[in-house]
Amino acid sequence: MSVSTEATDITDERIFITRPPLNAVVKGKDENGESWKEVADVVTYSITGAAFYMPRECKTGQLVSLMLPLPEELRCYDHEKEFYRVWGLVQHSRASVVDDIECFHVGIAFIGKNAPTSYHNDPSRSYRVSGMNEDGLWRVAPLKGEFKTRRDIRYWQAIDLYLALVDSDKQSLAGARSVTENISRSGAAVISKLDADVGDRVKFISEEYDFSGLAVVCNRQTGDDHRRRLHLQFVDAKFPVEKLKRLDPAK
Repeated sequence: MSVSTEATDITDERIFITRPPLNAVVKGKDENGESWKEVADVVTYSITGAAFYMPRECKTGQLVSLMLPLPEELRCYDHEKEFYRVWGLVQHSRASVVDDIECFHVGIAFIGKNAPTSYHNDPSRSYRVSGMNEDGLWRVAPLKGEFKTRRDIRYWQAIDLYLALVDSDKQSLAGARSVTENISRSGAAVISKLDADVGDRVKFISEEYDFSGLAVVCNRQTGDDHRRRLHLQFVDAKFPVEKLKRLDPAK
Protein backbone atom coordinates (compact mmCIF):
# COMPACT_ATOMS: atom_id res chain seq x y z
CA MET A 1 0.00 0.00 0.00
CA SER A 2 1.26 3.45 -0.86
CA VAL A 3 0.59 6.13 1.71
CA SER A 4 -1.10 9.28 0.43
CA THR A 5 0.75 12.53 1.04
CA GLU A 6 -2.05 14.76 -0.25
CA ALA A 7 -2.10 16.74 3.00
CA THR A 8 1.59 17.65 3.16
CA ASP A 9 1.15 21.06 1.54
CA ILE A 10 -1.37 22.25 4.14
CA THR A 11 -0.56 24.80 6.82
CA ASP A 12 0.67 23.28 10.07
CA GLU A 13 -1.93 25.06 12.17
CA ARG A 14 -5.70 25.16 11.87
CA ILE A 15 -7.00 28.69 12.55
CA PHE A 16 -8.54 28.59 16.00
CA ILE A 17 -12.19 29.60 16.05
CA THR A 18 -13.63 30.66 19.40
CA ARG A 19 -17.30 29.73 19.60
CA PRO A 20 -19.67 30.90 22.32
CA PRO A 21 -20.89 28.23 24.78
CA LEU A 22 -24.34 26.76 24.20
CA ASN A 23 -26.99 25.13 26.34
CA ALA A 24 -28.45 21.83 25.17
CA VAL A 25 -31.16 19.46 26.28
CA VAL A 26 -29.76 15.94 26.36
CA LYS A 27 -32.07 12.91 26.41
CA GLY A 28 -31.37 9.22 26.79
CA LYS A 29 -32.48 6.02 28.46
CA ASP A 30 -30.98 4.19 31.40
CA GLU A 31 -30.28 0.46 31.73
CA ASN A 32 -33.90 -0.14 32.75
CA GLY A 33 -35.26 1.63 29.70
CA GLU A 34 -36.39 4.66 31.71
CA SER A 35 -36.10 8.00 29.91
CA TRP A 36 -34.05 10.82 31.40
CA LYS A 37 -33.39 14.45 30.43
CA GLU A 38 -30.63 16.85 31.46
CA VAL A 39 -29.57 20.39 30.59
CA ALA A 40 -25.93 20.50 29.51
CA ASP A 41 -23.33 23.23 29.00
CA VAL A 42 -21.82 22.63 25.56
CA VAL A 43 -18.20 23.80 25.54
CA THR A 44 -16.96 22.61 22.14
CA TYR A 45 -18.92 21.79 19.02
CA SER A 46 -18.50 21.27 15.30
CA ILE A 47 -20.45 19.83 12.39
CA THR A 48 -19.59 16.29 13.47
CA GLY A 49 -19.68 16.31 17.27
CA ALA A 50 -19.73 18.12 20.59
CA ALA A 51 -18.46 17.99 24.16
CA PHE A 52 -20.42 19.17 27.19
CA TYR A 53 -20.73 19.11 30.97
CA MET A 54 -23.81 17.71 32.71
CA PRO A 55 -24.78 16.13 36.06
CA ARG A 56 -25.39 12.63 34.69
CA GLU A 57 -22.78 10.08 33.65
CA CYS A 58 -23.12 8.43 30.25
CA LYS A 59 -21.69 5.13 29.06
CA THR A 60 -19.21 5.00 26.21
CA GLY A 61 -21.04 3.47 23.26
CA GLN A 62 -24.44 4.79 24.39
CA LEU A 63 -26.73 6.77 22.06
CA VAL A 64 -28.22 10.08 23.24
CA SER A 65 -30.13 12.89 21.54
CA LEU A 66 -29.37 16.61 21.76
CA MET A 67 -31.53 19.64 21.13
CA LEU A 68 -29.42 22.80 20.80
CA PRO A 69 -29.24 26.11 18.88
CA LEU A 70 -26.33 24.99 16.71
CA PRO A 71 -25.19 27.63 14.19
CA GLU A 72 -26.72 27.10 10.76
CA GLU A 73 -23.37 26.60 9.04
CA LEU A 74 -22.64 23.62 11.31
CA ARG A 75 -25.88 21.78 10.52
CA CYS A 76 -26.48 19.00 8.02
CA TYR A 77 -30.28 19.52 7.99
CA ASP A 78 -33.05 21.63 9.62
CA HIS A 79 -31.18 24.82 8.80
CA GLU A 80 -34.29 26.95 9.16
CA LYS A 81 -35.32 25.68 12.60
CA GLU A 82 -34.43 27.43 15.84
CA PHE A 83 -33.17 24.23 17.45
CA TYR A 84 -31.19 21.40 15.92
CA ARG A 85 -32.03 17.88 17.05
CA VAL A 86 -29.25 15.39 16.47
CA TRP A 87 -28.41 11.94 17.78
CA GLY A 88 -24.92 11.21 18.99
CA LEU A 89 -22.72 8.33 20.05
CA VAL A 90 -20.96 8.79 23.40
CA GLN A 91 -17.21 8.63 22.81
CA HIS A 92 -16.13 9.33 26.37
CA SER A 93 -17.61 10.27 29.75
CA ARG A 94 -15.46 11.14 32.74
CA ALA A 95 -15.96 12.69 36.16
CA SER A 96 -15.00 16.35 36.41
CA VAL A 97 -15.41 19.42 38.63
CA VAL A 98 -16.51 22.81 37.28
CA ASP A 99 -16.86 25.78 39.63
CA ASP A 100 -16.65 23.40 42.61
CA ILE A 101 -19.61 21.40 41.24
CA GLU A 102 -19.16 17.71 40.47
CA CYS A 103 -20.28 16.79 36.97
CA PHE A 104 -19.31 14.70 33.93
CA HIS A 105 -17.50 15.75 30.78
CA VAL A 106 -19.14 13.93 27.86
CA GLY A 107 -18.05 13.85 24.22
CA ILE A 108 -20.27 12.62 21.41
CA ALA A 109 -19.99 12.02 17.67
CA PHE A 110 -23.05 13.13 15.68
CA ILE A 111 -24.81 10.34 13.74
CA GLY A 112 -27.86 12.10 12.29
CA LYS A 113 -31.46 13.14 12.73
CA ASN A 114 -32.77 9.69 13.68
CA ALA A 115 -31.57 6.82 15.85
CA PRO A 116 -31.09 3.43 14.17
CA THR A 117 -34.01 1.00 14.28
CA SER A 118 -32.03 -1.34 16.53
CA TYR A 119 -31.93 1.37 19.21
CA HIS A 120 -35.72 1.47 19.49
CA ASN A 121 -35.77 -2.31 19.81
CA ASP A 122 -33.13 -2.23 22.56
CA PRO A 123 -32.14 1.23 23.94
CA SER A 124 -29.50 -0.32 26.20
CA ARG A 125 -27.48 -1.57 23.26
CA SER A 126 -23.94 -0.24 22.72
CA TYR A 127 -22.62 1.00 19.38
CA ARG A 128 -19.36 1.84 17.66
CA VAL A 129 -18.40 4.13 14.77
CA SER A 130 -18.28 2.12 11.53
CA GLY A 131 -17.77 4.76 8.83
CA MET A 132 -19.47 7.85 7.41
CA ASN A 133 -22.96 8.42 6.04
CA GLU A 134 -23.58 10.23 2.76
CA ASP A 135 -24.36 13.45 4.67
CA GLY A 136 -20.90 13.40 6.26
CA LEU A 137 -22.05 12.37 9.75
CA TRP A 138 -20.88 9.20 11.43
CA ARG A 139 -22.38 5.78 10.74
CA VAL A 140 -22.68 3.39 13.69
CA ALA A 141 -23.04 -0.35 14.10
CA PRO A 142 -24.39 -2.22 17.15
CA LEU A 143 -22.05 -4.22 19.37
CA LYS A 144 -22.85 -7.68 20.68
CA GLY A 145 -22.00 -6.63 24.24
CA GLU A 146 -21.05 -3.45 26.07
CA PHE A 147 -18.47 -1.14 24.59
CA LYS A 148 -14.96 -1.84 25.86
CA THR A 149 -12.81 1.26 26.05
CA ARG A 150 -9.63 -0.72 25.51
CA ARG A 151 -10.49 -3.50 23.07
CA ASP A 152 -6.88 -3.78 21.91
CA ILE A 153 -3.55 -3.58 23.70
CA ARG A 154 -1.95 -0.15 23.43
CA TYR A 155 1.81 0.28 23.10
CA TRP A 156 4.03 3.15 24.21
CA GLN A 157 5.48 4.13 20.85
CA ALA A 158 6.47 7.61 19.68
CA ILE A 159 5.54 7.51 15.99
CA ASP A 160 5.94 10.59 13.80
CA LEU A 161 2.86 11.18 11.68
CA TYR A 162 0.83 13.75 9.80
CA LEU A 163 -2.67 14.41 11.15
CA ALA A 164 -5.11 16.08 8.77
CA LEU A 165 -8.58 17.41 9.52
CA VAL A 166 -10.91 16.26 6.71
CA ASP A 167 -14.42 17.08 5.53
CA SER A 168 -17.28 14.74 4.60
CA ASP A 169 -15.62 14.03 1.23
CA LYS A 170 -12.37 13.15 3.02
CA GLN A 171 -10.71 16.26 1.60
CA SER A 172 -8.08 17.86 3.81
CA LEU A 173 -8.93 21.14 5.54
CA ALA A 174 -5.86 21.59 7.74
CA GLY A 175 -3.09 19.52 9.23
CA ALA A 176 -0.14 19.31 11.58
CA ARG A 177 2.92 17.18 12.15
CA SER A 178 2.23 15.14 15.28
CA VAL A 179 3.53 12.22 17.35
CA THR A 180 1.79 9.35 19.10
CA GLU A 181 1.97 8.88 22.85
CA ASN A 182 0.56 5.36 22.58
CA ILE A 183 -1.11 3.33 19.86
CA SER A 184 -3.10 0.14 19.25
CA ARG A 185 -4.70 -1.57 16.26
CA SER A 186 -7.91 0.40 16.78
CA GLY A 187 -6.77 3.81 18.00
CA ALA A 188 -4.09 6.13 19.35
CA ALA A 189 -3.36 8.99 21.73
CA VAL A 190 -1.64 11.71 19.69
CA ILE A 191 0.21 14.81 20.85
CA SER A 192 -0.78 17.40 18.27
CA LYS A 193 -1.32 21.13 17.73
CA LEU A 194 -4.21 20.39 15.35
CA ASP A 195 -7.35 22.11 16.63
CA ALA A 196 -9.78 19.20 16.29
CA ASP A 197 -12.92 18.78 18.38
CA VAL A 198 -14.65 15.66 19.67
CA GLY A 199 -16.44 14.00 16.77
CA ASP A 200 -14.21 15.52 14.07
CA ARG A 201 -12.83 13.42 11.23
CA VAL A 202 -9.06 13.21 10.88
CA LYS A 203 -6.71 11.32 8.61
CA PHE A 204 -3.77 9.60 10.34
CA ILE A 205 -0.78 9.29 7.98
CA SER A 206 2.40 7.41 8.92
CA GLU A 207 4.98 7.07 6.17
CA GLU A 208 7.23 5.00 8.43
CA TYR A 209 4.61 2.27 8.81
CA ASP A 210 3.01 2.74 5.37
CA PHE A 211 -0.34 3.46 7.00
CA SER A 212 -3.13 5.89 6.20
CA GLY A 213 -6.49 5.68 7.94
CA LEU A 214 -9.57 7.71 8.83
CA ALA A 215 -10.25 8.26 12.54
CA VAL A 216 -12.79 9.97 14.78
CA VAL A 217 -11.68 12.23 17.64
CA CYS A 218 -13.07 10.63 20.81
CA ASN A 219 -11.56 13.04 23.32
CA ARG A 220 -9.15 15.96 23.61
CA GLN A 221 -7.17 16.89 26.69
CA THR A 222 -4.38 19.25 27.69
CA GLY A 223 -1.92 17.65 30.09
CA ASP A 224 0.15 19.10 32.90
CA ASP A 225 2.87 19.62 30.28
CA HIS A 226 0.45 21.99 28.45
CA ARG A 227 0.49 19.80 25.35
CA ARG A 228 -2.78 18.87 23.63
CA ARG A 229 -3.62 15.19 23.28
CA LEU A 230 -6.18 13.87 20.83
CA HIS A 231 -7.61 10.42 21.48
CA LEU A 232 -8.47 8.74 18.19
CA GLN A 233 -10.47 5.72 17.10
CA PHE A 234 -9.60 4.31 13.67
CA VAL A 235 -12.64 3.83 11.46
CA ASP A 236 -11.68 2.27 8.13
CA ALA A 237 -8.37 0.52 8.84
CA LYS A 238 -6.35 -1.18 11.56
CA PHE A 239 -2.86 0.00 12.46
CA PRO A 240 -0.21 -2.73 11.85
CA VAL A 241 1.07 -3.02 15.42
CA GLU A 242 2.99 -6.17 14.41
CA LYS A 243 5.41 -3.84 12.59
CA LEU A 244 6.28 -1.85 15.71
CA LYS A 245 9.97 -1.91 16.57
CA ARG A 246 9.26 -2.36 20.28
CA LEU A 247 6.22 -3.89 21.86
CA ASP A 248 5.89 -2.21 25.24
CA PRO A 249 2.26 -2.48 26.37
CA ALA A 250 0.75 0.69 27.77
CA LYS A 251 -0.50 0.36 31.33
